[in-house]
Amino acid sequence: MQTLSIHDVLKKRSKKANWPYISSLLIKNKDVPLFEEHFGQLDYDWLLRVTKNRKCKETDVSVIRYVDGTNLSLDPVYRKRDFYMGLLDVDGDIPVMKKWFASRARYHYYMNEMKMARFFFVRGSINWKTILYFISSYNKALSKWIIKKFNVFG
Repeated sequence: MQTLSIHDVLKKRSKKANWPYISSLLIKNKDVPLFEEHFGQLDYDWLLRVTKNRKCKETDVSVIRYVDGTNLSLDPVYRKRDFYMGLLDVDGDIPVMKKWFASRARYHYYMNEMKMARFFFVRGSINWKTILYFISSYNKALSKWIIKKFNVFG
């Protein structure tokens, strides 16, 4: 079994390792890149550049992440920029692109934007969860229940 570097985990948004949050990073090297300024992406692009061609190691640091209506990850402008930055980074890798579309679909589902969610679901990775999300997106009561009971986007 192949072990992915932290950079590869970030690039592919793999579930084979924990997602590193900025608050949990310790950087030994003083030569740290600046945040990307064109798209305004703060964490994802910077994490990719900080981990590229560097030795990185996961630690057992625990970080509690709270998601509420004020989180940047729920901001529509941020989500759009994050999506396009991700597509630029994967550079045509179809399976990875499908993961990005599925992630964008779950964001719209969570935000109760079901027409947009369905648009991205059909372009994303197809599995039993995606099919259930897609079907439930036509039933407002069911989709609200799913959002309340499950970690659709977090």
